[in-house]
Amino acid sequence: MHLKYYIILLIGIFLALGLGILIGVTLENNNVLENQQELIIRQIESEFEALRNEADMLKKTLAALEEQKAQADSTCEYLFSRLIEDRLHGLKVSIINLGQDNISPDLIQLLKLAGASVESSITVRTDLYARQDLSAALEAFLQNGQDGMERNDFHSIVAGELVSSLIEGAFTPLSVRLKEMHLIQASSNLKQSSDVVILCSNGKDKPAQSSQESNFDMVLIQTALNMGLPVVAVEPSSVEESAISEYEELGVSTVRNIDTVYGKLALISILEANKPE
Repeated sequence: MHLKYYIILLIGIFLALGLGILIGVTLENNNVLENQQELIIRQIESEFEALRNEADMLKKTLAALEEQKAQADSTCEYLFSRLIEDRLHGLKVSIINLGQDNISPDLIQLLKLAGASVESSITVRTDLYARQDLSAALEAFLQNGQDGMERNDFHSIVAGELVSSLIEGAFTPLSVRLKEMHLIQASSNLKQSSDVVILCSNGKDKPAQSSQESNFDMVLIQTALNMGLPVVAVEPSSVEESAISEYEELGVSTVRNIDTVYGKLALISILEANKPE
């Protein structure tokens, strides 16, 4: 009986001792964890401060670079304007846009800066050469009507009227009819004949390609060449599929990426060769 009592007492003593050790270690570990947390927090704060200083330095560097770029752009713009100033003096230019007119405003400003006279900016709607129901257009356009006329014949007539208008310096009656039908839009009435026409293209016309029909731009270029009116075909850098190679096969001057400085300089150089003597 006394032996069991002593055994239970010894077990209780060891349990109490173990519990005390466990509590002591736990408290000590808590202090260690707190110390580690404080150390990590200080390290994070130090790194954050370093990153903030670095960010401030980068902001100052970026601001300085932006200021340098602005100065460089201003200098380039000044040199560019002086380089092309009056190089096209006496040249009369007309612009024909195919589809959306996204180029003309900048192009007109460029030509005027170079001293050229912009006689008109004509926008030809894609309906003119891509619409499926051609009979209604023919009936409205040709009031007397022409049975059996094909789409390409219609293209040729329209191209001939436009080129004749640019050469004569006044819109022909059929060209006026096109304006009334809102198939073409003109920034102003023609007053003088044009020395050269700039064709602003938006690349290849996929619907026309799929149907294996002549594109209106190709018909227009060929008509202008046949009638002795020089053509310069230009495209912006945003075109999905360029038609420049096809224009070059017709023998006209071309400019890619007309919305870049290099494209603008190339256009001025080409037009300068078309100045009247």
